[in-house]
Amino acid sequence: MKRRRRKIKWLLASLFLLISLPLALKPVEASSESNLPPGIVAGDDQGIKIKNDGQYLVDIRDVAPGKKWSTKITIINIEKDIPYHLTMNISKPTMVNGSLDLSKAIQMTLIYEGKEVYKGPLSGINKTLNLQDTSTPLNLGTFKGGDTKMLEAHFELDGKAYTNRDFFEKNVVENIWHFKAVKTMLPNTLDPEKPEKPFLETLISKFKLPNTGEEWRNALLFSCIGLFLILISLLIIKHKKQEKNG
Repeated sequence: MKRRRRKIKWLLASLFLLISLPLALKPVEASSESNLPPGIVAGDDQGIKIKNDGQYLVDIRDVAPGKKWSTKITIINIEKDIPYHLTMNISKPTMVNGSLDLSKAIQMTLIYEGKEVYKGPLSGINKTLNLQDTSTPLNLGTFKGGDTKMLEAHFELDGKAYTNRDFFEKNVVENIWHFKAVKTMLPNTLDPEKPEKPFLETLISKFKLPNTGEEWRNALLFSCIGLFLILISLLIIKHKKQEKNG
């Protein structure tokens, strides 16, 4: 009986090892999301390059009432034949420290290709837009091969609404902008090829007389002149033959 129990325990232990061994040997996969392919190069005027994960850190620490500043982000598609469609989202603030929530206090204006596309708090949420919502990203359009476009961000902290008393503590805010590029297809702007007409139909269309009355009269006049010239030529030839025979 004891031997039988030992045998059952040994079988259970062996079964457990067989099940757990593949799990233990399975390699851990590191997930690295690539939102910007190598063909898309982006960076700001401070020399900060946006990496292939598409993340751009907005870190604001030294700010005072009435301060204004801006940054420019240049985006280039260096691919020759691959177009991309780009979008951008703003994350919720990853860090807010101090007595003042700078994500709400700082006003931001985004200008893309010379057009204002957002105006409101740094958080990315105003009365009409919510750039934190991944289902409604900021549409940056299609980048064909060689296209270069610029996104300008202008920041301001109102000097009337806030004073130095709001800065007894050091106010800090951090949030992340997420850029994403997806391969796309350019719309076909070429006219579809017209099917060739049969030879007989082409021949008839070439000899088809015009429709309007004035064009009819012109065609008839030229036809009469042509027939008249042919008739004169025939009479001249006939007269010359008669002179030779005479």
